[in-house]
Amino acid sequence: MASGTDTRVSKDSQLYKDYDHLFLNTFETESIIIMVEGNDVGSAALLKATDRLGQQVEPVPGVVGITSPASIIKQINYGLTGRSRVPDSDTEVREIMENHGENFAALVPDKTHMMISVEIEGGSTDQQQEDILKAVEISAKEAVFPPGLQSYYHRPPCPDA
Repeated sequence: MASGTDTRVSKDSQLYKDYDHLFLNTFETESIIIMVEGNDVGSAALLKATDRLGQQVEPVPGVVGITSPASIIKQINYGLTGRSRVPDSDTEVREIMENHGENFAALVPDKTHMMISVEIEGGSTDQQQEDILKAVEISAKEAVFPPGLQSYYHRPPCPDA
């Protein structure tokens, strides 16, 4: 008994090569996780900084997307007001987070921690991952996070290892 694409299509065929390329570069992704710790992760200032980080990192080659509390708030706010932005007031931010708590559960486990996921292309090399991580670190500094926060990065193991 056997399974896998190579049991039906030869690894040398163009169909297999196209499928492998499509899967690795389109469907398979890895993530760099940024954990942010502070007194209150529901503040407008923090979420605006998170949004700036996402806007700076998203165009980096190899980055497929950014998922963060700020990106979720922007989607919800667009549905409510027609504007895709983080609200200016802490009250508006907290109201959205409380009224749509199920959308934030995975990224905001409590009031002092939040996670940001930077999705990167599957099959990226160790060097490409290092370059993306450097871009994330630089963008985190330039995003002007409020004082008193700490962030931690986790990079997946290189697929070449």
